[in-house]
Amino acid sequence: MILQMDLGNTRLKWALALPDQLVERGELAPEAIESGLRSLPWPAIEAVQLVSVADPMLTAAIKVSCDSFSSPSTEVLEVDLARLPEGFGLGETVASQIGADRVMAMLGARSPNAPNGGYMVIDAGSALTVDYVASGQHQGGYIVPGLGLSREVLGQKTARIGQVAPTLYSALLEPGRVTQRAVEHGIRRQLVAFCQSAVQDAPCPIERVVLTGGDAEWLAGHLAGLIEGEPDLVFQGLARFFTPLS
Repeated sequence: MILQMDLGNTRLKWALALPDQLVERGELAPEAIESGLRSLPWPAIEAVQLVSVADPMLTAAIKVSCDSFSSPSTEVLEVDLARLPEGFGLGETVASQIGADRVMAMLGARSPNAPNGGYMVIDAGSALTVDYVASGQHQGGYIVPGLGLSREVLGQKTARIGQVAPTLYSALLEPGRVTQRAVEHGIRRQLVAFCQSAVQDAPCPIERVVLTGGDAEWLAGHLAGLIEGEPDLVFQGLARFFTPLS
C-alpha cells in the first residue's frame, strides 16, 4: 500500500492507495498532523509519495515523522519538478514559480489515450487555479481567490458584512435581498464568469476541461460544456509521477 500526501498551506490531504484504486482518504489540520499520521496503518505502507507547497521546515518535519513511523524499508519520496516524466513538461514556466500541486493536477489530468491532446485544469480550492496544457507542455494559467478566501477577505475588510455562511447559497444565484446572500451569490457568479471566460479564451486548442478541488461540485453545475470532474487529481498525478506513463 502507498501513502500519498498533498501538503498545502492550510491542511494535509492524504490517501492510501493500491496500484489500481484509492482505498481511503482524509484530511489533517496543521495542529493534528503528527497525531493523525501516527494513527495510519504503517505496517501496511510500503512507500510514501509527497507533494508539498507548505513551509520547507514543516515539509521536512513531516518527512521525519513518516521515517520514524514507517518500517526501515519504506521509502519517503517527494516530488521534484526537475524530474518530470518524459513527454510532460513546464514549457517556458519556471519550476520555482509554480506550485508542485498544480503540476501534479495537470499530470493527473493527462489522458493516457491522448497524451498530447490539449486540456485545461480548474482546481477550485482556497485559491482557484486554471492551467492549460498542450502537446504535454504547460501553457500558463491563472490564480484568483477561491470561494472560501473571497468570503474571508470580504468579511474581514467590510465591517457590515460580517460572517458569510455557505448555507445562504441558492443554485439559482439570484440577486440577494439581504447583504450576506448578495455577497455569497456575487462571489459565486464572479468565479463562474471567470471560469467561463478562461475556457472561451484558452491560449491553445482545448479538448477537455478537468475540474477538481473542494468547491468543484457546485462549480460544475454552472459551467457549460463537457466538464470532467476528478476529485483525486493530485493523487493521480502523484501516481503517474512516480510510475510514469509508458
